[in-house]
Amino acid sequence: MVRGWIANIDRAMLRVMKYIADITLVENSTAGNPPKLFAAQRVNIRHRSDTSSTGVDGYTSTAKHPTEIEWAGGTAADLLDITDVLIATPAGEVLVDAALNTTFGTPRDISGGVRFFTLRGG
Repeated sequence: MVRGWIANIDRAMLRVMKYIADITLVENSTAGNPPKLFAAQRVNIRHRSDTSSTGVDGYTSTAKHPTEIEWAGGTAADLLDITDVLIATPAGEVLVDAALNTTFGTPRDISGGVRFFTLRGG
């Protein structure tokens, strides 16, 4: 019974959105490199809700979770030296505008694309 309850919470906390979007990768350095723009890319964006729990001392702690992005056609090499990621629909709606998060691992090549995390995102 508890096992099913945990699975239901996990499914409720996980939202996956699939888009065709423009990806802008920014290298925040003194090198002066221009942002890299990849137009009309297929992306899966997975947001997780914040979690919170109250300890025995009565204080509530909140944990923020990273946004997971799978970019079809991208590679980990595309994200080398990148610090910020902007993902927007062709109509201009911003889906993700956040710093690249390597705490949970560096960008990894997956079948047909790359998976990476941002600090927050949308």
